Amino acid sequence: QLQRTVAASSVEAEYQATAAAVREALWLRKLAGDFDLCSDTIGIWMDSQGALSLGNNPITSVRSKHIDVQHHLVRERVARGEVALSYCSTEDMVADILTKALGEIKFKKFRNGMGVMA
Repeated sequence: QLQRTVAASSVEAEYQATAAAVREALWLRKLAGDFDLCSDTIGIWMDSQGALSLGNNPITSVRSKHIDVQHHLVRERVARGEVALSYCSTEDMVADILTKALGEIKFKKFRNGMGVMA
């Protein structure tokens, strides 16, 4: 999915993508709640330590001042305990199978990690 705003850095781009994922996850949690299904804290796994730091740190620094307020929804939801951001190394990021060209070994590892069998 294309981002609606231009990011000044890769960290900012990852943070914008995290904000979009949080918005989507909150909507899905609300939908699940409408059906009396589980609505616990949402776990978001990410491989960008910079974006993770931005989301978990409630203090805006000079370096992150320019980031649009709409993306700080992440910080707000983390502070409320609705979302938990966690680090996942690139080597273990199963979602990469959906976004990157992978070698055969990594492809099979991630495919199996998703529970998809050939």
